[in-house]
Amino acid sequence: MDYSQKASIELFKSGKFPGENGYPKHIETVISNVFVFDKKVYKFYKNDNDFFNKGFRDISSKEERFSFTKRDFEWNNALSPSIYTELIGISVNNGEIKNVKLNPEEIIIVMNRVDTHDMLFEKLMRKSITEEDCFQIGKQLAQNLNKIQKKLSGHNFYNLYKKRTDDLRSWIKSVTEYISEEESGMYCDFLEIFRTKNKDLFETKLSDEVTVDGDFHSHNAIYSKESFLLMDTFPPKEEWGVGHQLIPLYRIGTDIWALSGKKEFFESFIKGYESTSGITVDRKLDNLFIVYASGIAVSYLYMLQKTDGQKKEPAERFHKFIRSYFEENNLKSY
Repeated sequence: MDYSQKASIELFKSGKFPGENGYPKHIETVISNVFVFDKKVYKFYKNDNDFFNKGFRDISSKEERFSFTKRDFEWNNALSPSIYTELIGISVNNGEIKNVKLNPEEIIIVMNRVDTHDMLFEKLMRKSITEEDCFQIGKQLAQNLNKIQKKLSGHNFYNLYKKRTDDLRSWIKSVTEYISEEESGMYCDFLEIFRTKNKDLFETKLSDEVTVDGDFHSHNAIYSKESFLLMDTFPPKEEWGVGHQLIPLYRIGTDIWALSGKKEFFESFIKGYESTSGITVDRKLDNLFIVYASGIAVSYLYMLQKTDGQKKEPAERFHKFIRSYFEENNLKSY
């Protein structure tokens, strides 16, 4: 008989977890079930999501799912130990969830609850971020990345970026009702032309700057009381764990610019990053990484707005941004 997580999920939803009282908020994502109690949050990955198992990485088996969960926790705990506190094993026995150390049915990531009101994305949408905040966010991003962003040798960024562009083409095609294939093709064609025109740069300097990478964007960041924290940034796809050292900077920075509508916020963010990272950002790479980051973000927001109407406004805001940026920088004729 195939293994099912249904019993664990139903018990969690009923609040029947050792040490907790009341009913949690249940958040079901593409790849996980998350249960939010008053002070703690518990997350475990699905074993039966074909979309993720076939398109990203196969965690249907217990061995692969546990390995992925452990790596996810180690990564996020290194970045934000105040949020990611421990891993625990659970099994269902006689209709109850038990904490177990030996041969658990699932391993659970335990987190301290954070206020989603402080999510960077939400604050940008509410216009409650200042230019000085952006400097601090850039500065603290550099401090956080220093914990996990290790240089990787032996990678050719010219080849790596080709795969990134191919992935982006597929990603945007999932929202053709909002972004036509002609329009998305224009963005991806630009990225490919930039890559081929600058092959020497990609194969030398940019290849020397390849590091481990993650899933960094404003939905995965908290800014509270002048403190910037990252969460849930472990890359869902193996090859996305390798990238250029500036991709995290541009993904969060582009969110800041597009959602705030203020270029000066982006510039302040860059200055904050440079003040602490020891890296002078090569601004000739702006077009390459801003179009790439925008393509990911606008597609993601349009996907979310299919089931969450509140994402319509940010999706349209981002769509307007990428169109304007592309036109103002004459990238169609690049």
